[in-house]
Amino acid sequence: MVRNRSAWLVAALAIGLTGGACKKDEAKPADKTPAGSADKVADKAADPGMAKPVEKAATPAPGVNANAGDLALLPLDSEVVMGLNWSQLQKSDLWTKLVAPKLMASAQPGLEKFKAACGFDPMQTITSLSAGVKGIGDTAQPTGAFVVHGLDKAKTMGCMDKAKEEAKKDGSEVTIDGDIVLVKDAKGTNVGFTFTNDSTLLAVLGPAATKEGVAEAAAGKGTLATSATFTEMYSKINTQDSLWMLMNGNSKAFDKMPMGVKMKALFGSLNVTDGLSLDVRARLDSADKAAELANMGKMQAQQAAKMFDKLDISNDGADVHVQVGLSQQKLQALVQQFGGMLGGAMGGGMAGGTTP
Repeated sequence: MVRNRSAWLVAALAIGLTGGACKKDEAKPADKTPAGSADKVADKAADPGMAKPVEKAATPAPGVNANAGDLALLPLDSEVVMGLNWSQLQKSDLWTKLVAPKLMASAQPGLEKFKAACGFDPMQTITSLSAGVKGIGDTAQPTGAFVVHGLDKAKTMGCMDKAKEEAKKDGSEVTIDGDIVLVKDAKGTNVGFTFTNDSTLLAVLGPAATKEGVAEAAAGKGTLATSATFTEMYSKINTQDSLWMLMNGNSKAFDKMPMGVKMKALFGSLNVTDGLSLDVRARLDSADKAAELANMGKMQAQQAAKMFDKLDISNDGADVHVQVGLSQQKLQALVQQFGGMLGGAMGGGMAGGTTP
């Protein structure tokens, strides 16, 4: 979640996504509502010359990118792109037991302030989110944009005056200029947002969170929708899954990859229901390198295959393709075996098969 409690308004609106952007060592999960960073994932990572936008983006595969309109709102220079299918995720048994208690506890202060100011719970209205950010792993504050679907524009904008007064108690400064709201917290973090239609909120994080910057973002200038490289990779992601992501291989998050592996991009999805399924691709420099890495992975996977319901590693061109399936029972067995390490990664303490 958002680290700065004083940025409660944005925390409530952008829910877990802003947390992924603000954590310098990690990034994180949507419906087919896109986001986008694969551009840099492939564009910049594959070849600096490819970072240039094309006049017309490649058309994604039919049925894969139902809400690809978000790509026209997320920055072309994003290093990490992610999406969260919030309405689907909340129905998951695993989410309810493992993640929601801790996440909601962390978000509660901001949510309570939002509900007090606006009179409704955003957690019940948000359907999906997407984000495109850069600067993950840098010492400076990450920058980028978020798209949030499901909030009612009239209700949200109608409570901004009250929210403005409430924010002062935390040392935050809220400026309302027509349909654009700018928030600056006590630590100097800037967020600006506006609505692009009656139920879609666009938030800009960082130095570009000005009236002009938000307006420019809403106009769709310099976005991932113009990148053929990004849309090609995006078309291979199951964006209807609970969480999906694309990461640029040039991101500092990849600085410590093992065995000297250099990825151009890492992209895929995680689906959370009564079990877990993972479908992820690592794009390498060549098909030969992908085949070599996939073969190594297959050999190692044989030893762990019984721990999973599905564990498949293959190569597809320059991509190493990994598919994993876990029932709730096998997930609990893994947590018991690996204890706190996996339990902490999953949102805490299921060791011994108990919920937090």
